[in-house]
Amino acid sequence: MKKYFGRISPRSLSIVLLAILTLLAASYVRSSKASPKSPDASLGVATVSGTVHSPADFKAGKVYFTNTDRNMTYMVYTTNGRYKAMHLWPGNYDVSVQAKGLESDVQKMMLKAGENTTEDVTLHEATASNVEMVPFTELYPAGLGREIAQRTCIRCHGPNFLPSKRWAAPQWKAAIAYMQSYPMFPASYLTPEDLPAFVDYLVANFGPNSKPRLTKMIQEMPIDETKISQAEYIEYYFPVDGPNEGINDPQYADAQKSNPFGHKRTGQDPQFDGQGNIWVTDRGTPNRIVRLDPRTGEFKQYVTVNPTRGIHDLNVDRDGMVYSMDNECSPTNMCNLNIFDPKTEKWVSSYNLDPDHKLTIQRLRAQAVQFDTQGNAYIGFIQGSGLARWEKETQKVTTWVMPPDAWPYGVVRDSKDNMWISEFHRNNVSKFDTTTQAFTEYTPPTSPNLIRRLSVDSNDNVWFGLFSGGKLERLDSKTGKITEWTIPHENSQPYDIKESHAAGGKMWFSDAGQGGALILFDPKTANFTYYPGPQQSDMPKIRVAKDGSVWYSPRSGRKAGIGVLYPDKNKITLAAMPADPWPYR
Repeated sequence: MKKYFGRISPRSLSIVLLAILTLLAASYVRSSKASPKSPDASLGVATVSGTVHSPADFKAGKVYFTNTDRNMTYMVYTTNGRYKAMHLWPGNYDVSVQAKGLESDVQKMMLKAGENTTEDVTLHEATASNVEMVPFTELYPAGLGREIAQRTCIRCHGPNFLPSKRWAAPQWKAAIAYMQSYPMFPASYLTPEDLPAFVDYLVANFGPNSKPRLTKMIQEMPIDETKISQAEYIEYYFPVDGPNEGINDPQYADAQKSNPFGHKRTGQDPQFDGQGNIWVTDRGTPNRIVRLDPRTGEFKQYVTVNPTRGIHDLNVDRDGMVYSMDNECSPTNMCNLNIFDPKTEKWVSSYNLDPDHKLTIQRLRAQAVQFDTQGNAYIGFIQGSGLARWEKETQKVTTWVMPPDAWPYGVVRDSKDNMWISEFHRNNVSKFDTTTQAFTEYTPPTSPNLIRRLSVDSNDNVWFGLFSGGKLERLDSKTGKITEWTIPHENSQPYDIKESHAAGGKMWFSDAGQGGALILFDPKTANFTYYPGPQQSDMPKIRVAKDGSVWYSPRSGRKAGIGVLYPDKNKITLAAMPADPWPYR
């Protein structure tokens, strides 16, 4: 090299270097003018942003990207008419937008890996609905019929359940008999003497000749689009059963007639497995447990040991074993705890949950399952009002009887291994001391009310909602004091509540009222932030992951599956990792 340069004059060398610098500068200018890479490009996913044009003002419009290849949907909100959807897998999409009184046509688009593109959408007035929105007092005329409806049907299903049926007298009688057979409400709520008048009331207001009507909400959800501008929902839908498979299998046709979920796939109660997967139950017939790997979108599903006995909850232990229970049983056809091994993909054992026949009610329903720090499983009988414990070391089952109207709905654990139980009908929260085997009950200030789920935070406070009262409750387990907050929207139905470590101890809860939403509550400021869901659906149980994402299953939605809300779409991980060390509270 020295010899070579030695043959070039200094002037010639300067000209060569100047030419090289000029080429480099031109290359830099060209690269700086090129379209910037999507932040998701390295992950093989796409980003789409755009403007939503509208003939009328709107806020927090829902922008849907439905991947028709993968059977899943992404949803983001607009802010000042703009939106941005991230982490979209490559494929074909249907794009649409919904806002109050407005909707768009469906637009088709195809996204490539790493693509960063734009897509504008135009709204128009929503197609007129034949459903009339009327005040509650008009929908439910005053009198004995309304009083019975409020204490039996409305407090559990909400005000829009009855008007959605429009049945004749025989259908209403059959539905009431079905609810009484469980019983879903105390016998005193609807006496034999009042039954004919109640049926007449239902037929008169919600019979075959009634107009399609729903409750008009005066106080709607207070949505702040600036606070939720970074959020993104993702919903993964169950695989479709083929001919003669799953719900289409003729062997289950008779059982589907007696199952409230019948021929419809119905997901419920998500749980983490510690490997980044999420598990749920499928309450349709045949009953199944379902696992989703959100990193690939792959589902695996397994029919239960007794696929026509019903299923409600499941849980996953420290070894990754999945526990679920038969949900529809009797003393002679006992509910079992069934354990599934994901490694072998087989059900490996079953245990009678009332071996000493302490629960004498004719119809039993095992529901919630929770572990203590020794790996023992505690199971609540929502119907039968009992609590069972399966000991991991001895595999022995012990059963305790609770008050007959308790209806234990949720079971969770605190740091001292006490089990906290929501008493659905008794309107209490009960603590079961696993050392002394004693129950202690706590009654919220606003009572009576229905209590669905509950949870324990990192300070051993017990949180729950009044499903039929629209309030959040925090029970100090040390003092027994209960603090209460009113949720600021009409027809609030808080279902489940969980602490978010990623959000600094704020509490997420699912609310089934007004179409369904996930709501973030700050106990320090008493502020509520609303994230309306992609579907009209409740979200019975939720789980908050280590990254702050909130997982759920849209139980009553049109599309069954597993969903997740990322409060910040810039931090999507697609891994459902638990925030707490096992066992999860």
